[in-house]
Amino acid sequence: MSFEDQWSANEESLLREAGSLGELLERIRGLFSPVLIRGRGWEGLVERAGELPPTLAGFPLWLGFPLDESRPAADLGVSLVGGTRSAAFFANRGRSGDADPAAVGIASLLGETGPEESPLRRVVGDRVLLEYDIDSTRPTQGDTGIFLYPIRPTLAGDRTGQRLPDLGLALDAMNAATRREPNAIERRHVERAYLALDSGARIGAIGALPSSRAGIRLTILGFDKAPDVTGFLERAGWPGRPAVVAAVLSRLERQRALDHMHMGVHFEVNAGGVGQTLELHIFSQNRMYDQQGWFKDKGYWTDLMDGLRAEGLAAPEKLSELAAWSSGAKTLFGRSGPFVVLQRIHHFKLVLAEDRVQQVNGYVFLLMCSWAQGQPTNAPASRRTPAGT
Repeated sequence: MSFEDQWSANEESLLREAGSLGELLERIRGLFSPVLIRGRGWEGLVERAGELPPTLAGFPLWLGFPLDESRPAADLGVSLVGGTRSAAFFANRGRSGDADPAAVGIASLLGETGPEESPLRRVVGDRVLLEYDIDSTRPTQGDTGIFLYPIRPTLAGDRTGQRLPDLGLALDAMNAATRREPNAIERRHVERAYLALDSGARIGAIGALPSSRAGIRLTILGFDKAPDVTGFLERAGWPGRPAVVAAVLSRLERQRALDHMHMGVHFEVNAGGVGQTLELHIFSQNRMYDQQGWFKDKGYWTDLMDGLRAEGLAAPEKLSELAAWSSGAKTLFGRSGPFVVLQRIHHFKLVLAEDRVQQVNGYVFLLMCSWAQGQPTNAPASRRTPAGT
């Protein structure tokens, strides 16, 4: 059975399990620790996921939990892969008469990346990522973040400028999808950030919010040491103090917390330049893959979590619960038969603003597949592994 047939069969099984992603999460509620999410936070997550199809669980989705405080909040990210039922759901929603700006933009990007000969697809593939900021303390839900994830080689660091046309394709598509007026000054700042990359780094994500006047959001991946990060920030024109970033990372390095890790940065770029708020993303380098293509952590996150605990950046009890999440594959019995649930730690995020770490989040990923589809496959790794790695 081809991978396309496998994912189609898996989506069919998920449709029989629940009417929405929210309902599906409710059915697997026991997998989620109340230390990480509970009460209004869980209710807000289920409510927002109730607007989404259950088939999204058939591709990696990820959830981010605050580790530094007990506020009931979460981030939810989902993958839309072209040709799937999930993609068709969003395409149909975007074409409906009462579609909101996010739905219209998502449908636009799926349409543009669908054809195999599409120039945009050559740069970013046929996948769109959606991020939902869920905070039940707010009267209304936050906007939907829409992101394109460039295929690894396409926007790798290249200071010759030869790849700027590819960057322009992605920016044009994102502006059109989010109804943002093109801004030449903003684009020059984005190009400056790209041209500041060393050859080992790359643009990992390009996104925007369809209902906001905020700028383009960039995720840059591929940094191994603190000087790699601070050097890039200086060249890119980040207005904060790189010395503060260096101090935070150096303390973690002294704790050996960043051994076997690589880092990314995320910031907003608008006509005024790079935004002040900076996100530091930390990923594991030790991705040991099993025969199904899913990486096994094997405790590689322990040193980082110990470092966060020693520096007082995260609550010890939340770190312990997060460690328990990455426990491997579990078998659950659903209405249509057994399912394999894959759950792993995905990455950590430190948010820096006003010369200090203001927030720390831990991100996990989850995927559900029916028992037959959980067996080894020859699918390309890009189709099976989580985004942003």
